[in-house]
Amino acid sequence: MTSQKGRLDRVGTAVEELAVWARRLHSRRTFPFGHLDLGRSQVEALFLLAHADSALTPGDLAASLEVTPGAVTQLVSGLVAAGLVEQERDPEDARRRVLVLSAGSRKRVRAFEREVARELAPRFAGLSDAELETLAGLLARTREGT
Repeated sequence: MTSQKGRLDRVGTAVEELAVWARRLHSRRTFPFGHLDLGRSQVEALFLLAHADSALTPGDLAASLEVTPGAVTQLVSGLVAAGLVEQERDPEDARRRVLVLSAGSRKRVRAFEREVARELAPRFAGLSDAELETLAGLLARTREGT
């Protein structure tokens, strides 16, 4: 059985590795919306919208970003004004609005992600396809807290 201290040490080591990757990704010189002055939450919102399985409501986005509904309203207003996000009626409930990336934004995010994957692929050369799938799955599980 693993001791609590040993477990916490391993969690700390994992977090340190994630911090290194976060700095590496943050230090990139290119960004799909570099010409705009976007805040960190706005950037996170764009990537959440790009990877959502279905359209998100403002409430869904607020929960994912861990911000208040008021903060997400302000955040979304800036993204809509910049033409990056569109608000549409929810096809399942016309009283609600859902948020989707504009077509141009979706294209830019995809191109950016392909470029980053190509650039960072050599760092993963020592991992098999199965190991990459396992790594991605484990990271996804920790993101969701399951």
